[in-house]
Amino acid sequence: MALDNGGFDATSWGWSTLLPLVIVGTALVVGQARAPNGLARAFLGLLGAFAAWTWLSAAWSNDVSASVLDAERLLLYLSAVAAFLLLDRSQVTRFLFGLLAAISLVGVWALSLRAFGGPGSYDVASVSADATRRLAAPLGYSNALGLLAAIGIVLALGLAVRLRRPFAAAPVFVLAPTLYFTYSRGAWLALAAGGIAALGLTVPRMSRRIMLGIAIVVICAGGIALVRVGGPGGAIREFSHAAPSVKADRSRRLFSLSGSSRAQYWHVAWRDYQQHPWLGSGAGSFQREWLRSRPADLPVLDAHSLYLETLAELGPVGLGLLAALLALPVAAGLISRKQPLAAPAFGGYVAYLVHAAQDWDWELPAVTLAGLGCAVALLILAGREPRPPLHHKARVAGIGAAVLLSLLTLGALAGNQTLAAASASLDADQPARAARDARWAKRLVPWSPEPWRLHGEALLSQGDLDGARRDFQTALRKDSSDWDSWVDLALVTRGGAQRRAVEQAHRLNPLEPIHLGGG
Repeated sequence: MALDNGGFDATSWGWSTLLPLVIVGTALVVGQARAPNGLARAFLGLLGAFAAWTWLSAAWSNDVSASVLDAERLLLYLSAVAAFLLLDRSQVTRFLFGLLAAISLVGVWALSLRAFGGPGSYDVASVSADATRRLAAPLGYSNALGLLAAIGIVLALGLAVRLRRPFAAAPVFVLAPTLYFTYSRGAWLALAAGGIAALGLTVPRMSRRIMLGIAIVVICAGGIALVRVGGPGGAIREFSHAAPSVKADRSRRLFSLSGSSRAQYWHVAWRDYQQHPWLGSGAGSFQREWLRSRPADLPVLDAHSLYLETLAELGPVGLGLLAALLALPVAAGLISRKQPLAAPAFGGYVAYLVHAAQDWDWELPAVTLAGLGCAVALLILAGREPRPPLHHKARVAGIGAAVLLSLLTLGALAGNQTLAAASASLDADQPARAARDARWAKRLVPWSPEPWRLHGEALLSQGDLDGARRDFQTALRKDSSDWDSWVDLALVTRGGAQRRAVEQAHRLNPLEPIHLGGG
């Protein structure tokens, strides 16, 4: 997943969902699956409920296509968690070492690209000039790569100390420079939080004198930091400003309090929640709200906070389900704190939770699967062994669910691949092939306006203005808030119809200029 752009693209979710479903189905057929403990069942049930609520939000969403895509991604997380829960306690050690090995491989790949790939091979296209100097490949996002490295560092040091295997710390020599070259302040914060959490779980009983000393140090450090930035008001102003350039001063950027426009993202998300306080605006709909209300011309897809974006898109019910879901592994970590493996898994999981509060890790499956892997390890460690085998009815129900999800995944895979093919053909100036792929996509994803818009753009490239106009109008009947379709319609109309299309496009995205050529 990490080597496939972090799993960000919808075309990655099909195979990565089918693989764990095949594993789960096979284990159920041959009778190797064991009944999960109570916490694990609750975790799987809450994840399923959260996925179901996400699917349901398409009924009132401002962006149905985005809601369906968010729900498809959750099928990947649900199937992966189900596969992870097949493990028993005796296999958790190998599982965590395997997770560490995978993260280390990503770090080696990233550093190799930086060392031998040349300029442009390790960064990512961005509106920020800093992005061309920050390590982002293969995930495509520097902060996510930094978080993955931070989780790996916590796992490596925790396994080395708790299992008394010094060689387990070797990946730190790869992951530490990977983390540094991302210049991700949030990832360093996640590393600190994960390390403190792992240490706290390892040493649950501290004397009052030690705890008082730690508290004094933390308070003094926080006070000094606040004084340096001019108090709470200065900290807020610093957070609202842009971060120092990586090119100008790397060290200064790492110690900056700037939120890199997060204050604006969070403000729009909070206003979106206030406008939809009960159900939210629908999964995946933040981008449209941002385009409509953004204070600056920034192409943002997500609110850069899993919790705030969930509240804005899925309302209090969605946030409540997510909070309960993410709290269970924390409880499992406290229950299993005496076991050596609990501390490194707990540290890795806390690192993910902290980072997800200020970035869009949930939309990058490679990173989220690492966090969920640590979570499932805690759930397994908290359960009793040996676990009884599943009853016949439970096995049949599980096989049926696996088959149903596999069929749903195959349909989603076909639709996403066809849409991607049509878009790629348009980019390659192959309108005939794009039109063919778009016609297939109309059958596979009939709820989305995108197949009709892509087909219309293909017809427009071939000079068929009437056919393109009909397709754009159909796309807008399916989704009247699709900015791209309004712009396309403005290109193939004249007079009052064109003015209305331009007005609608401007209402949906006021800061984006619309160029109509000679029309």
